[in-house]
Amino acid sequence: MTTDKTNSPAGATSFAAIPNNAADSWWRDPGLRMNVMHCMGLCFCVYYLGYDASLLTGLQAVPAWQDYFGHPTGNWLGLISATLFLPSPISAFIGDWICNRFGRRPAVWLGSGITLIGIIFMTACQSTLQFMGARLILGFGGTIAKVAAPALLQEIAHPRIRSAMATMYWTFYFVGSIMSATFTMAALYVPGQWGWRMPVLFQIAGPIGLFAFTCTIPESPRWLISKNRNDRALRVLAKYHANGTEDDPLVEWEYQTIHSSIHEESLLPKTSYLDFFRTSGNRRRLLVTVVFSLGTNWVGNGIISYYLSPILKSVGVTSSLNITAINLGLAVWNLILAQTAALNVEKFGRRPLLLISTSGLIFSYCFVMGFSAAFATTQKAAMGVAAIPFLFIFYGFYDIAWTPLPYAYITEIMPYHLRTKGVAIFAAVQNLGNAFNQFANPIALAAITWKYYAVYIGIDIIVLALIYFFFPETKNLTIEEVSLVFDYGRKGDRKRAAEDMGRVVMSHAADQEKGTIEQMEKV
Repeated sequence: MTTDKTNSPAGATSFAAIPNNAADSWWRDPGLRMNVMHCMGLCFCVYYLGYDASLLTGLQAVPAWQDYFGHPTGNWLGLISATLFLPSPISAFIGDWICNRFGRRPAVWLGSGITLIGIIFMTACQSTLQFMGARLILGFGGTIAKVAAPALLQEIAHPRIRSAMATMYWTFYFVGSIMSATFTMAALYVPGQWGWRMPVLFQIAGPIGLFAFTCTIPESPRWLISKNRNDRALRVLAKYHANGTEDDPLVEWEYQTIHSSIHEESLLPKTSYLDFFRTSGNRRRLLVTVVFSLGTNWVGNGIISYYLSPILKSVGVTSSLNITAINLGLAVWNLILAQTAALNVEKFGRRPLLLISTSGLIFSYCFVMGFSAAFATTQKAAMGVAAIPFLFIFYGFYDIAWTPLPYAYITEIMPYHLRTKGVAIFAAVQNLGNAFNQFANPIALAAITWKYYAVYIGIDIIVLALIYFFFPETKNLTIEEVSLVFDYGRKGDRKRAAEDMGRVVMSHAADQEKGTIEQMEKV
């Protein structure tokens, strides 16, 4: 990954053209190396979620887990799965409050500490209810961290690597998924209770990795400026974006842009969640947030993530080793495609990737449904086996947009005063949707089998239409410029957003200069 030199929209000032005391490639620059390390550390916030999705799929194929918990199915299996998401309506908004009151960094660390406790309790549990209680703790802490981490990542990242790092955030879901699939496959050969306790325990790598990579992470310069800690914010920008040079042209430009933007927002009435209903731009932001939050698990992937085992059994794949091997193969496939898309999102753009991805989901799910129906009717193994490649094709389309973009897009389209509130709404709605989805999926699968796929095909068609009409392009802009795009009509206007941000900065700078002159005249 090299720093992005792509120009901004025509007529706007390109941040890539501003001189900067940093190397073109991040690995050649000490400040950028630390910046990337911190950003990647924040990505560990979603490790637990990818690990958990693959974990439950894998554990359903581990005889020791099935025997210990009484072979849960249907409603009971759905409830066990859903407990991870139930705390979110509370913890998401607690996370927003902590972010704005105490900073993004404390919220990340607190949430990750709570997930650590939940993992330890889940490993040591002695009953199904204790297992579910530990998952509640895990979900509570994980949601707090997920509200803070994407905001902190985008607010500390160098502008030339912000987009790549932001879209890489959710790809760590599949890092967790790969580790989980590997451990659950190994667990097939571990005797006794440790056959399931071992893979549960190794989920601990997520919070440990986060603390290791972020122990020196700075607080968000945006948050510092909002609390009038301007000198400290300037030092943070200089240290990580220009190797300590405070008069660096890019650092000065960043500082003025951030300061001007937050000053403009400070003139607004007291911020509340009702702000999402007060302007047409904010209403569009809310719509996109809800579509993205539900779509992340309602476009058909949720049923595969958590219930791959019964899906494979429904098409004739019954061997525990084969199920866990397919689970691992999917996780590796997902990570490769998601990372590739994340590193090229500025080249291809958010909107084209979303349209291609969602269209591909509809196409591939139709084949999964068709082959599953053929197997159910004929019981021919060839029909069941034919469905498996289309599971990989489905996830390939999912990975190029629905993995890297949701948190990145939602975070960048929000103005500073609504940023963590928007992410909190996203996390709360996403996890509520997941809880309902994971409770309903095993019941529906058991009742109507392959016909259930038709529901997701219908949802995907609706989501595709909403993307086409309401999701504007945001590539090649700073986070302050992106936050203005939704204020210029349904389709957005990147050029006007960039130009208006420039006018705000110049106006604010002129006001500051005028104030300085007046102060000198008084003296």
